[in-house]
Amino acid sequence: MKQNHSGKPNMRIALLASAALLGLVSHNVWAVVTPSGTVISNIATMNYSVGGVAQTPIGSSPTGNTSGAGTATAFVVDNKVNLTVAESNSTVTSVSPGATNQVTTFTVTNTGNTAQGYTLVGANAIGAPTVFTVADDLDATVSAVFVDANGNSTYDEATDTLSAISSLAPGASVSVFVLATIPAAATNGQQAVVTLSATTKTAVTMAAVAEPGGANTASVDIVFADSANALTDPLAANTARDAIGIAQDAYRVVSSVLSVTKTGTVLCDPLNGITTPKNIPGAIVQYTVLVSNAAGTGASATLTTVTDTLAATVTHDPGLRVPTDAASCIAGTSSSGFKIVSSVVGRTLGGAAGVMTNIADADGATIVGQGLTVTFATALPAGGGYTAGELKSGESATITYNVIIN
Repeated sequence: MKQNHSGKPNMRIALLASAALLGLVSHNVWAVVTPSGTVISNIATMNYSVGGVAQTPIGSSPTGNTSGAGTATAFVVDNKVNLTVAESNSTVTSVSPGATNQVTTFTVTNTGNTAQGYTLVGANAIGAPTVFTVADDLDATVSAVFVDANGNSTYDEATDTLSAISSLAPGASVSVFVLATIPAAATNGQQAVVTLSATTKTAVTMAAVAEPGGANTASVDIVFADSANALTDPLAANTARDAIGIAQDAYRVVSSVLSVTKTGTVLCDPLNGITTPKNIPGAIVQYTVLVSNAAGTGASATLTTVTDTLAATVTHDPGLRVPTDAASCIAGTSSSGFKIVSSVVGRTLGGAAGVMTNIADADGATIVGQGLTVTFATALPAGGGYTAGELKSGESATITYNVIIN
């Protein structure tokens, strides 16, 4: 379970813009309502007759009128402060362990009747909320909040640089991006929920907006109209009519799950040959290194190298000999000392159908002294829908090489 560490900067980043948001592109999402400050006035006209004779109509007035056109009764439309904040894409953001500047996208909409500004806060969610059917079990580090400046609903690092909404017209909406770093130790399937809250401010000046309460006045009064929801604001409990809107989105880790298994099998010895061989001096032992990417992970791994420093008590067999008896239990004479096999039938392999030499060449396998290196960019080259070194979910690659016990 998470705790609300509101005092820690890596748990809450509040970014407030001090300059006006110029050129903000927003989207009109609902019917136009009567703007605040609009003066609504009219006159009621009384038509009547006396003794069957039509008389001069009498217009109304706020204080009463007995003759003539009258005076309009007028009032000013007040400021109904209302907003919504919503997750934009209806899905999680897939991320890798250790990834930086990962983006979740929200939409802030002014559902009131006055242009308003909004300060924005991005933070880790409090507790362990469930978003898109998965509960939060990971803390991302929120690093920034930015407003979509050109209306393309895609984060553009060079363009989207402002961190508050300076002015948003009634009925308009704008995308807001929360950026975060994913822990390097995150594992496949973990999820980090983040919260965006928007607090209503006076447009352009970004001064606080207050609901004075009390009786209606002749001026433009302020009335908060937003609803409460089940979420928790990182700064305060979310309640109805607080001029704050909040929503949650999630990062879900999609990673490879690799396992590396190394086994050693004695193939022969000089006395017993291939029949019940023992690990005695002169015996050939075959090492097998199996690299597997678990099925169902959804993410490929790009393998770089596997290295093995042999013990001083063994010597690499440069010929990858396959002995048949005691007499053949000796080192091979060729220089093809490695072999790679893919679990994918027909995949292109380095070397000659996966048989690789010991020298530094284009097949991806080398040995210098007791140090063995297989470079997967060449041992598992690109082609057939694969990038170089790629190991997809549910696949494996096996490397074999022999050593002789000194």
